[in-house]
Amino acid sequence: MQRILTFTLIILFGIRLALAAQEAPNKELAPADRPIVEDRAAIDKASDAERSTVRLPVNLYDTHSFDESTWPYIRGGVYAFGPGFVTVWGIIEWGWFDRPSFDYKPSHVWGAHALNGASDKFGHLYATYAVKRMSTFFFRSTGSSPVRANIEGGIYASAVQLILETGDGFSSAQGFDIYDVVFNSIGVGIGMLLDGFPVLDRMFALQWEYVPTKKYRKAVARRDSSADFFTDYSGQKYLLVTKLGGIPYLSLTPLRYVNIDLGYYARGYYDKNFDPSTRNLYIGISLNYAIALGDLLPTGWTSSTLQTAFNHYHPPFDIEAKDWELTRTRNM
Repeated sequence: MQRILTFTLIILFGIRLALAAQEAPNKELAPADRPIVEDRAAIDKASDAERSTVRLPVNLYDTHSFDESTWPYIRGGVYAFGPGFVTVWGIIEWGWFDRPSFDYKPSHVWGAHALNGASDKFGHLYATYAVKRMSTFFFRSTGSSPVRANIEGGIYASAVQLILETGDGFSSAQGFDIYDVVFNSIGVGIGMLLDGFPVLDRMFALQWEYVPTKKYRKAVARRDSSADFFTDYSGQKYLLVTKLGGIPYLSLTPLRYVNIDLGYYARGYYDKNFDPSTRNLYIGISLNYAIALGDLLPTGWTSSTLQTAFNHYHPPFDIEAKDWELTRTRNM
C-alpha cells in the first residue's frame, strides 16, 4: 500500500508539472522559481545557464536574517541549548555520573555483532550532521558570512557531541566510545561539504526515517522511564538521498519530484519483536516532499519550514527497489 501511494503521488506531481510546462513552454522562470543560493552576492554570480536548467521553490530560510538587535540573544541561546540539552538528557536517560571513574569502552563498528547493528554509529553521524546544519543557519542569520557560519557550525556541533561522548564516559551503561567520535566527525564533514557547496546541497541530503517500534510504544504506554526514541534503533533508517530535482535539466522535468535513496537499517538487536537480528542495505525511490510542497504551497514561512523539515526527515513511504541483507544473527 505504501508503494502504491508513493508511486501515485509521484505520477500526480509529474502530470502537474507537465501541464504547467505546456501552458508556458517559453516563459522565463519567475524569480520565485530560480535556484536557491545562500546570499544575494551568490545569486548575482549564478550563471544564466544554471538559472535556466535548475528550478527550485523558494525557501526563505536560505536568505533569512534575524533583527540585528536580537543577535546576541539568539547566539547566546544556541550556545546554551546544545550543551544544556545533552547534559540534562544524559543525566536523566543515560545514567551520566553514576560511576566515579572514566570508562573507555570502544565498540564493534561493523559486522553482525556491531553495537545495535551499527545503527548506533549511523545515529551519531546523522545527529551531528543535523546539529551542524541547524546551528549554521542560526550563525548565518545572525551576521556571519556563509563561510564563517559553516566553520562555526562545524565547531559547535563537534563541541556539543564531544560533551555527549565525555559524559558517556562517566556512565556505567555507556562508556566513552572513540568510534562515536569518528562518526560524529564524519557527520560534521558532510554537513560542511553541503553547506559549503550549494550545488551539492541541491542534489544530495542525509535523511532520517523513524517509525516507533512496538517495544517503544509499549514502554511509553506503561510510562517506562527506559523509553528513549533516540535509541529505538529498530524503527530507524539512515539514507543518503540523491535529489533529481536539484540536477540540471532533470529539475525541469517530472523527475524533479523523485529521489533515489541509498538506505541502511538494522532490525532486532535487543528488541525481541524482531528475530533474527538483521543488517540491511537498500536502494529505493521516494517522493521529494520538499519540492512537492514548495510547488504546491504559496511562498512563505509554512512552505519554507516544511521544505526544510522534509529535507532532513524521510517519511516511511517509498519503493525499495532492491534490498540486501548484509548479516543475520540470533537476537541478543
